Amino acid sequence: MDNMNEANGDVPDARPRWAGVVQSLILPLGLLAVILGGLWYWDSRGGGGIEDAYGAVELPEAKNPTGRSPAPEVGRAGPDFLLEQPGGGTLRLSDLQGQPIVLNFWASWCAPCRAEMPDLVRAYAEYRKDGLEIVAVNLQETNDQVLKFAEEFGIEFPIAIDRDGELKDIWRLGGPIDGIPTSYFLDEAGVLQDITYGPLTDEMLAERIGLLLEGTS
Repeated sequence: MDNMNEANGDVPDARPRWAGVVQSLILPLGLLAVILGGLWYWDSRGGGGIEDAYGAVELPEAKNPTGRSPAPEVGRAGPDFLLEQPGGGTLRLSDLQGQPIVLNFWASWCAPCRAEMPDLVRAYAEYRKDGLEIVAVNLQETNDQVLKFAEEFGIEFPIAIDRDGELKDIWRLGGPIDGIPTSYFLDEAGVLQDITYGPLTDEMLAERIGLLLEGTS
C-alpha cells in the first residue's frame, strides 16, 4: 500500500505534528511584539501616560507678546502650565489670556496662605465683574484636602493642583523668602506686572488689581 501511495504521488507529510501549531502562533506573537515595541517607543519619547502631560508646558509663540522666553519676572510672559482641577477638568494658564489674572500659589497647611485667603475671596467678589480672574494653584495636596479648604473659605475662583511641585522651581516661588504664599499679577496679555512674596492684604490687592485693570483695553 505504501508503494502505491508513493507511485501516485501521495507522499506522507514528514513534518512533525507540532509544526502547524508553531506556525499558527507566529503571526499573533509577531503582532504582539510590534505593539509592545511601539508602546515602548512612545513611552521613551515622553508619551507614557496622561499624567505626563500635566505641569509646565510650552507657551505658544502667538501668546507671547514680549518676544523673550517666558520667566517669572516683571515684563516677561509667565511660564505656561497645564494642571488638573480638584473638582474635575484641567486648567491651562495661557487659555485665560484676555483678562488680568492674579496667580496665587498656596497650601492648606500654610498659615500665611490661610490668613490671606479671605482677602482674595473678597477681591474676586468685587472685581470679577471687571474681568479679573484669580487662579489658585495648590502645591501637592489631595483633591479632598483642596476641596475642603475651598469650601471652608467659600472660594469660587478656579483652583488647580501642582501634583509633583514642578512649578515651585519654574515660578521661583518665595523669591528671597523661599516660601508661600507667592502671588503674580499678569495683565491681559499674560505679561507679569508685579510679584508679591508673602501674604496679601486688602490694601495690597486693591492697589495691584487697580493697576492691572487700568491697563485693560
